[in-house]
Amino acid sequence: MKAGRKKVERMICIDTDKLVCGCMWPIKLPKTELKKLEKVLLFPDELQALAYKDLDDLTMQQAADKMQISKTVFAGIYTSARKKQTDCLVNGKILTVQCDE
Repeated sequence: MKAGRKKVERMICIDTDKLVCGCMWPIKLPKTELKKLEKVLLFPDELQALAYKDLDDLTMQQAADKMQISKTVFAGIYTSARKKQTDCLVNGKILTVQCDE
């Protein structure tokens, strides 16, 4: 069992029925090559953080309030999401979005 604080429930508003679940990968690669690539998993709270900050142009405090978490926790989630996103774009990894909790 993992020690530490209990994970706080986050308010996620993204409709996963409209979300294209699965993977996003470099377009020029054949599917046989895709099996060799590393996959990176983006969690729903990370996707929500990206949407609030980058698409809705909310401040970190506004986004944190909407997700019902602290600004510090939001900053950590957002940073993690941006790192994963950048890692995939720069290093040609597959970005996988988790759609079910």
